[in-house]
Amino acid sequence: MHIQENVSLKKYNTFQIDAKAAFFAEVQHTEDIHYLISNEVWIRYPHLILGGGANILFTKDYAGLVVKVSLLWKHIIEEKDSIVYVNVSAGEDWHETMMRMLEQKLVWCENLVYIPWTVGSAPVGNIWAYGKEAKDIIFSVEGIDLISGETKVLSNAECAFDYRDSVFKHDLKGRFLITSVIFKLQKETPEYQPDVEYKDIQQAIASQALEKVSGLELANIIIELRKKKLPDRHDVWTAGSFFKNPIVDKSDYDNLLQKYPELIWWPTDELRMIKLSAGQLIDLAELKWYREWYVGISEKHALVLINYGWGTGPNMVKLAKTIQKKVLSQFGIRLEPEVLFV
Repeated sequence: MHIQENVSLKKYNTFQIDAKAAFFAEVQHTEDIHYLISNEVWIRYPHLILGGGANILFTKDYAGLVVKVSLLWKHIIEEKDSIVYVNVSAGEDWHETMMRMLEQKLVWCENLVYIPWTVGSAPVGNIWAYGKEAKDIIFSVEGIDLISGETKVLSNAECAFDYRDSVFKHDLKGRFLITSVIFKLQKETPEYQPDVEYKDIQQAIASQALEKVSGLELANIIIELRKKKLPDRHDVWTAGSFFKNPIVDKSDYDNLLQKYPELIWWPTDELRMIKLSAGQLIDLAELKWYREWYVGISEKHALVLINYGWGTGPNMVKLAKTIQKKVLSQFGIRLEPEVLFV
């Protein structure tokens, strides 16, 4: 493995921000990791682990070592009756992995398609879509402790998953390099009922006059729904959803509801706490389509911030702060970025 110097990160992040890394290395084999953590560059400089670059905003050049994880493999490791365990490496594309499993009639993952992350990034941010989270299908996470060099396997419980959160953002941040994820899935049977509780999914099913959908059919419905809501990543540069949906006390929600009866909300696991739609709050603040020079908010979805071609990290930070300030002023709610600022 070769450690390069002064490397542009533009093609390694979906915002296409042209920041530079003082040092850059690409991990293609687990042996590379052991070589890396004993290297003088790793020891002397700060380091950043990079997956697909779909959830990161480079605000300046990185004065350290950026490590791109490009481990590629996937295989079934165990079958127990109708349950199947699949080991997938961290560098594999999340969406392609979900679709391949669905094509093999392995279900529980159909609500989590068309998300442009890598498999190794998914546990870190515990990706969420249409009522499902990555934690719902993750059995365990395997990786290497970057201090001791030991290979470790963390159970689902040890990952401390929460809403768009995990132990990898806290206690293990910068210390644990995920090499693979083991998914727990079910073989699809004629009796299987996918989760179709979302209104727009139900409307799509009704419009096609479908009495029942398979896991793969539901995945294809969700793909079309997401395409309508999200800009084409081949046309614009974006990290997808920029802010987390805020969780507020029910009393605050009740007060807001008097002024905004159309508020979208979801229940949470916490008593008296309500999750609101960050995208709707940005809409109600009349910021949809808002643009500052080369960056702006998508006309398709207010939660999506876009680099139109020449935007910089500081441009995007300024735009995010403008949104946060307006939403805080109007609703008393501070939006928290889902995207990692570096």
